[in-house]
Amino acid sequence: MTGTAPRYWPHFVMTALIAIWSASFVATKVAQREISAPGLVALRFWLAVLCLLPFLRGSGLASLRQALVPGLLAGTALATGYLLQMYGMLETSASMGGLLAGLIVPLVAVGGFVFFRARLGALSLVGLVLALVGIVLICLPSNDAGAVGPRDSLWGILLQVGASVSYAGHVLLLSRFGRSAPIAAFAFVQLLFVSLVGTAATLLGGGLAAEATRAIDWNGELWFAIAYLGVLATAVGIGVQSKVQHLVPSTHLALLFALQPLFAALSGWAMLGEKLGSLQLLGGAGIIGGVVITSLDKKSG
Repeated sequence: MTGTAPRYWPHFVMTALIAIWSASFVATKVAQREISAPGLVALRFWLAVLCLLPFLRGSGLASLRQALVPGLLAGTALATGYLLQMYGMLETSASMGGLLAGLIVPLVAVGGFVFFRARLGALSLVGLVLALVGIVLICLPSNDAGAVGPRDSLWGILLQVGASVSYAGHVLLLSRFGRSAPIAAFAFVQLLFVSLVGTAATLLGGGLAAEATRAIDWNGELWFAIAYLGVLATAVGIGVQSKVQHLVPSTHLALLFALQPLFAALSGWAMLGEKLGSLQLLGGAGIIGGVVITSLDKKSG
């Protein structure tokens, strides 16, 4: 037993992070009642930057210089993913957002093959095809009574798919630079870059409020959602992910990420009363199946 806990503690940490990220889809829907899509990105990442500042005291300028290029590359993928996801969440449910986030794993397998010359086996290709079939089923309108599906627009779904592509790029960059870049500085550069991009997008997009004609209601629910997104889902999430992810074998990581759509759907059902239609559930099962099949491919990586 003494050797089991140290061996698997990164797995436990990543599972906890995935649960936190899954519930963040619900927090996002709550916050977007008052805050614009780019404004929410800016708020959560500036809060995350403030949380990370104390950990930079021992880093020094040398660490920041070493982390600058990797941080900007990873930050670009991260900023693109968050902006696409926030705009997509305006037109999709929290459950749908979580299901589409499951695409990250098969996309990581393909991205590793295309950009980093990783091996790509037959099972990974089968997993990707199954996930793509799942996307098609998700995009079809459902006639089930009370289902969320018909309120999920095709444009919102496409934005969420684009976000998953960007997040897959971020995962690949973390795996590439996570072992060599100083962790605190690497995370800080990413967070600061996304904060600046989110601020610029907010100023260009019309401001912080979700509706220009209505003032923001800074209620307790909104503050809790922002704190959850900024502290737990962003500062803790990205900081710990940068330190731990490369310690988990890629096949194990893929299986863990398969939990995200399930966690997100459960969170949407429990907290927002969302219900997916039968086609959306079938499509989500296809995405999860694609993730599991991809993770079983021993010829990839």
